[in-house]
Amino acid sequence: MSILSKNFSSLLSLIVGNNKKFLIAISGGVDSEVLLDLCLKNIPLNNLHAIHINHNLTVQASKYENFVKKNCFKKKIPLTVISENRNNVRGESMEMWGRRVRYKGFYKTLIKLNFDYILTAHHANDNLETVLMNLDRGCYIKGLRGILPKNGKVVRPLIQFKKSDVLSYANENKIDFIFDETNDDITIKRNYVRKKLEPSLLASDRNVIERFLKITRKAQNAIAKEKLVTKIAVDSLKKGEDGSFFLEDSKLRSFNSYFKIRLIKEIIGESNLSWSRHKYNKLKNFLSKSRSGERFFINKKWVILRDRINWVLYMNTYRKIKINVEEFKTQEFNGEIISFKKTKKRAFSPDVNTELIDLDTVKNKDIQIRNWTSGDKFQPLGMDGTKKVSDYLIDRKIDRLSKEKQLVMTANDEIVWLLGQRISNKFRITNNTSNILELSMCKQIK
Repeated sequence: MSILSKNFSSLLSLIVGNNKKFLIAISGGVDSEVLLDLCLKNIPLNNLHAIHINHNLTVQASKYENFVKKNCFKKKIPLTVISENRNNVRGESMEMWGRRVRYKGFYKTLIKLNFDYILTAHHANDNLETVLMNLDRGCYIKGLRGILPKNGKVVRPLIQFKKSDVLSYANENKIDFIFDETNDDITIKRNYVRKKLEPSLLASDRNVIERFLKITRKAQNAIAKEKLVTKIAVDSLKKGEDGSFFLEDSKLRSFNSYFKIRLIKEIIGESNLSWSRHKYNKLKNFLSKSRSGERFFINKKWVILRDRINWVLYMNTYRKIKINVEEFKTQEFNGEIISFKKTKKRAFSPDVNTELIDLDTVKNKDIQIRNWTSGDKFQPLGMDGTKKVSDYLIDRKIDRLSKEKQLVMTANDEIVWLLGQRISNKFRITNNTSNILELSMCKQIK
């Protein structure tokens, strides 16, 4: 398919609409220079801005930068140049580093300019190379979708055109460009695929690029449908007041590990992020072999807990509590409201979040609200002996997440109330009680 100015304009409008402002990624190579020429012929100059990232990896880097500067000056298009220097990050290849700093620079400049989209010059051959590399790594269906025409703020308007189309356009329109010598380095995996594998495929099937484009479109459509189904599944999950999600065994029995992980990624907002194989397999192993009470930290923010009949996915933002109560006034923390109120009523409430105690048994004592700790004991209301808090919570079949958040109220280090559960028998009201204190707990309304 030959690249025509009219075709380009229609494609771009179809992808993002009209009257948008674009940041154009320029390397100085033929692909990006063709993209720049097409943009200049179809988009008002005040809606365009070029950006060049100098990675400073070769002696030719300054040569590429100077070429881009002169060319943009000649075409009267504003240009931002960002110079980078390699910093070693463990496990990060040179290519990974280059991509990371490029897109960091792109997004930072996009925000600074208040522009709408980043344009890159990826084409159909790049798409073929990406799918082949993904297959070599052992990808799932997501790896078959190749390079998306639009991925968030990044748009690739040339993705359906072949490299030969780009070269033909450059020749017909006398586009000036510079050749990047690093493209001949076949120790770089993408260059190896481009120089060694791709020519062999094209020699055996001249339509292979178009076939791979069809495969990627089908994969993209399948993923879009899968995402819709996953979202419906997420919306049907049982949710806790604290924002946690309960993935019940009975509902997920027909889900294999892949779909369970897709569901988890959708919940935590990482459905569009690629995970390393190591991270994916660690979570897969946890889902198949974890025992009740075990946890897996997905990232700094989210944790998944294996409970008796389900998995609990929750945000790891809960902090330990230790509050000294100087006066019997309302206390607010961690989304909870604890209230103290003198009362004359003696009737017990069926609400486990409201309790009555003998005020005189706690008067002039050091009152504290804190998380329970290992070894804590109390005498549950109605019992003769003491019981460990841990045993009490187990007997009540309290899940591990709720256990971690369980609070106690103490008087001189003796447990008065296991909040939301039961008071201590020692602090109950009796026929001899003259002063009654009502304790209550509720959630803060956001």
